Amino acid sequence: MPLPPPGPARSAAGGADRRRADVLVLGGGPAGTWAAIAAAAAGARVVLADKGFCGTSGATAAAGTAVWYVPPDPVQRQAAMRQRWGMGGWLADPAWMGRVLDRAWDGVNQLADWGYPFPQDEAGAPRRNSLQGPEYMRLMRQRALRAGVRILDHSPALELLLDEHGAVAGAAGVRRQRGDSWSVEAGAVVVATGGCAFLSRGLGCDVLTGDGYLLAAEAGAEFSGMEFSNAYAISPAFGTVTKTLFYD
Repeated sequence: MPLPPPGPARSAAGGADRRRADVLVLGGGPAGTWAAIAAAAAGARVVLADKGFCGTSGATAAAGTAVWYVPPDPVQRQAAMRQRWGMGGWLADPAWMGRVLDRAWDGVNQLADWGYPFPQDEAGAPRRNSLQGPEYMRLMRQRALRAGVRILDHSPALELLLDEHGAVAGAAGVRRQRGDSWSVEAGAVVVATGGCAFLSRGLGCDVLTGDGYLLAAEAGAEFSGMEFSNAYAISPAFGTVTKTLFYD
């Protein structure tokens, strides 16, 4: 059931910013901004809270990102899945791999429609197998704002709020640049706060401290599939980045 319309928010030093929304998104990286835009497109009132500045914080905003962009041809898709499955030590779920391929194809083409400056090859065809983080996340912030998403920058979440039945019904945190607090009651909460790569010394990874995992655990969440998270896995002792291929 949709929540009542949001009341006026107070936001002053020492005060509080209290809001209501249909969907609250924690984290302003790729997952968070895509979730916020999709929810807003479906008619939801959306608030997104980022502990940095949405569009510039996090690993993606400071990096080049490879994209699993494979045409929807069964032969090409199966070959791509077999290759990636082996790289991951045969641990991934093929059904989810297929879903990722579908969503990546649709999402990258959507970015092109929104004006992302994909380069062209010698024949003039667009090359859509990678994204430059700064341009990508700048565009995602613009699209979120255009969709009507209310963004709370420099506003880390400190706790998930529970209703009388123990279900997550929002979150609360602080607004670091204003010296006050915020809280959002929401019908749904999306936790998209990144991983735990803060010790990797990789550019942009300093903020990936696992906040969302901790908030979810404190709220009673059970974790599943964590063994499949091999993007930040084994690496040489002398390396400064733990994002590696699978080592057998």
